Amino acid sequence: MEMAADRPLLVLHDKKEGHLVYDLLLDGKDEETTLACFPHPVAQFSSQWCLSFAVSNGSIVGAQYDWDDTYFHDTVMKVGGYDFWERRASPLRDSEGRLVQWWPKFRSYASRVLGNSHRDKPAMLPLVDGTVVRMDTVLFDGIYTFETLRLLPDGGGWHATALPNPPVPLGEEEITFISAYLALGTRVWISLTNMADKGTFSLDTKHRTWRKEGTWMLPFEGRAFYVPELGSVIGLTTGTRLLCACDVKEDGTPPVVRHVWPDTSPRPWEKCLISDAHDHEPSKPRDMPSLAYLGKGRICICRPMSTMEPDDNGPAITYNAASFLVVEVKRLPNNGYLHMARRGKMSYMLPPQGRESPYMGFIQPAT
Repeated sequence: MEMAADRPLLVLHDKKEGHLVYDLLLDGKDEETTLACFPHPVAQFSSQWCLSFAVSNGSIVGAQYDWDDTYFHDTVMKVGGYDFWERRASPLRDSEGRLVQWWPKFRSYASRVLGNSHRDKPAMLPLVDGTVVRMDTVLFDGIYTFETLRLLPDGGGWHATALPNPPVPLGEEEITFISAYLALGTRVWISLTNMADKGTFSLDTKHRTWRKEGTWMLPFEGRAFYVPELGSVIGLTTGTRLLCACDVKEDGTPPVVRHVWPDTSPRPWEKCLISDAHDHEPSKPRDMPSLAYLGKGRICICRPMSTMEPDDNGPAITYNAASFLVVEVKRLPNNGYLHMARRGKMSYMLPPQGRESPYMGFIQPAT
């Protein structure tokens, strides 16, 4: 099967087979557009640990969190799925800056272990120039890393370069989280929040400099992306996780939310179509959805679904299905307003072999 070098892909973490990466199939034959996945994965990463992924330069690159392995799969040459960094005792990077050991420091806060779940994994954010920015989403007592990954022209792997940390003063045992992030060209934006403070910072990846944009927060949750055809940043609203469009400017002014589409939330009868074979409880959307831009104003929302209720003191949530909703957004020619031109039909995907998955979500290339 042939596939495009850089387009959205779906990552599914299978508890026995590792991480499976699927290509997407868009069905727009009827009025209700649906999205499905091809039956066989285009890449497989055997690691059972949590991996962060990005798709860039025709490759899927994944980083394991607490160990020294990094993986990549070339979706054009169809090779990879293996750890490719040279193994040396020290230093972590050689004289030319090549990463030779991947070992972010293990971190814990009180009795809670950080970095051992998909919820706390680092973010991998591809830029329009092919660079991937890897950044920890949990910042704890100075123990966190930001860096750029660039594909070497000779096919010898990815070149890692450390970035300066954002100018966030953290006291002893103080912790903060990245709640939202996006890339505009080669500038990266992040919003940080903790118990006492919040704010938004941006990084110029060309000049490797940070600046504080303000004490306000980006008006979305998780990753958002800029859609050139619509001239807007598309994301999911904080808390309600509805599709939204907003303007983000580089003059330090807070972003303005232009549109929120309530109809992008699953309808009541769409939440209970998948039932667990053991207890017949309805499967409902859980955890953070992810977005994929499919082109021509079409956006897909993937929502992991589970029969389990969230519980911080209980086992980690696993998912027995994922729902996909495709919508089409257009800009009206007469007044320039964005409106939802079409809402697709909810479609579903179940993990292989009827097993439950610790993670399901899109990896979106730079737009």
